[in-house]
Amino acid sequence: MFTYIKAKNFKSLKNIEFNLNRTKAKTNNFIAIYGENGSGKTNLVELFKFLQQVTISRTIDVKLNMLPKEFFELKQKMLDNTPVDMKPLWQLSLNLEEYRMINEKEDTEIEYGFKINDKEGFYSIKFNTEIVEEKLYYFANKQKGYYFQLSKDEKGIIKNLNNSIFINEKYNKELEENIEKYWGKYSFLSLLTFESKDKNEEYVNNNISSKMFDIIDKLVSMTIHVNKWFLKFVPDNYMKNTVLADLKSGIISKEKINEIKKYENVLNIFFTQAYADIKSVKYSIEEKDEKIKYKLYFNKMIGGNLKSIPIELESEGTKKIIEEFDTLIGAIMGETVVIDEIDNGIHDLLMKNIILSIKDEITGQLIITTHNTLLLEILPKECIYILSVDYEGNKNINTIKEYGIKIQKNHNARDLYFKGVFGGVPTTTYVDFEEIKYVLEDSKDKEVETNGEET
Repeated sequence: MFTYIKAKNFKSLKNIEFNLNRTKAKTNNFIAIYGENGSGKTNLVELFKFLQQVTISRTIDVKLNMLPKEFFELKQKMLDNTPVDMKPLWQLSLNLEEYRMINEKEDTEIEYGFKINDKEGFYSIKFNTEIVEEKLYYFANKQKGYYFQLSKDEKGIIKNLNNSIFINEKYNKELEENIEKYWGKYSFLSLLTFESKDKNEEYVNNNISSKMFDIIDKLVSMTIHVNKWFLKFVPDNYMKNTVLADLKSGIISKEKINEIKKYENVLNIFFTQAYADIKSVKYSIEEKDEKIKYKLYFNKMIGGNLKSIPIELESEGTKKIIEEFDTLIGAIMGETVVIDEIDNGIHDLLMKNIILSIKDEITGQLIITTHNTLLLEILPKECIYILSVDYEGNKNINTIKEYGIKIQKNHNARDLYFKGVFGGVPTTTYVDFEEIKYVLEDSKDKEVETNGEET
């Protein structure tokens, strides 16, 4: 689980520290982040996505290079017809510039504190157009120490690898050669991830301690949902070994039919309890050439009759729940899950009931951003974080517990939040649309006068 994040010059976050600990000894396994629109909540989520991307970027680029040239020709044609502000969304490889604060000369610096097997460590990275410093600190041989430290100066790359983690001197020379070739564009984490995928597993394990890959596996298995409109060539959980990559519909091998039955049972439990009109959930199955084509249907009451409704005809809110359902299950099963705008398109009361049902069952870590203030009525104050912005654009994120205000029924967190006690709410009270209308009409009149003079 993550214990803290420190970030400088990351997107809209100039200098922020995000403490995820519940107490000094215990980490929060559920965190709800509030803040006004444009405050930077999505950028907090992007911090987690960046960490995962920087861990797998080398693997992704190698796989992309294996694609036929026709793919890139098609991509270029699409780019030529894409508005300028949408072009970055076609970026498949990691683009460090995308994560930097705009018009900033200083390096971007991020440090991630984490806890694995009740032992704490941290990973830090510094970059501008390329990576200039990278460190990993964790337990090695029953004591804390750096697994690796890499940095760059005018003379070249300074390399320090812990020989209790990187245990074969000959193999270490290979790693150092790869660092000279690729480090800067790629992180050392991503080079190690690629090594584990590219070479014989036994060979790699004989040369690098399994502790290194325990950390990498945790980072790769995170699921992060960022709510932006973009063309998803690769789903958020593409590195996870999920059997049903899409709960709505898809094709799997015939021997995995039990997985469909398992998810069907789970979805039945959830939807028949969460929705009054849904009586059952069913997957249609079509077998062909050792493959199974499946699609989700809802059996629901409409006008007194039971109708079978395919998932594509369901509401956007229900589709959103399906998309996030497997993610939420991940948090129950011990994974780290981060979801931006979890309540987007979902009724406040339904989302409140979902969170109320799941929050005590989380064995991993679930981090969400939300505008659903009903959750303020059911969450412990140490789980509620407010991202606030002052008039100079400085940002802070704190739990409402840190304000030292006693929360009572007639003095509850929701009322206090709306009153602006914790910050994170819009300060604008009135927008003069009459003045806006006047400006528009005045501009229109002047345009008519100008056209008349030209005539």
